[in-house]
Amino acid sequence: MKKLMAVFALILGFTSVSHADLLVEPYLGYEMGKTKDDDGKIDGTQLGLRLAYKSPIMFWAGLDYSMGVSAEYKPDAGANEDAKRSTAYGVVGIDFPILLRAWVGYGFMNEIKLDDSGKLKGSNYKVGVAFTGLPFVSLNLEYLNETFTERDGNDLATDFKNDSYVLSVSLPLEF
Repeated sequence: MKKLMAVFALILGFTSVSHADLLVEPYLGYEMGKTKDDDGKIDGTQLGLRLAYKSPIMFWAGLDYSMGVSAEYKPDAGANEDAKRSTAYGVVGIDFPILLRAWVGYGFMNEIKLDDSGKLKGSNYKVGVAFTGLPFVSLNLEYLNETFTERDGNDLATDFKNDSYVLSVSLPLEF
């Protein structure tokens, strides 16, 4: 009887069923943006991290933080400026069974620090899609829509708008 129990415990130990509840996804991306009012551009690299809870039925929700490591704001008229981005999102997404993932996010903290023009603050949202068919990594494409309403704590006379695309590679880890 003891041998039977030992074999039973050994079998159960190797055949346990688990479900991943936590998604930790660091990513590295390149942003390509165009400002709407002055025909300028914002280009540069980003580092980010998504932390999310995954439900058993393909949905997930969590936080996404990204920061611009080396970016440049290139206005149509005037000198180029270094830009440092800092953005935090609340995100919800779905993992499709056909090697795709999609998500939307609302930016509850959005800042870009420009060297000469000061710090811009505003709101934004993002829509993203990922190809998850490669081993260990995902290839991502995101669309960012930003509206900046403050510069150095003062309201802007007209809102400063930016549309960007971010191409990134990420390492989705599930625990």
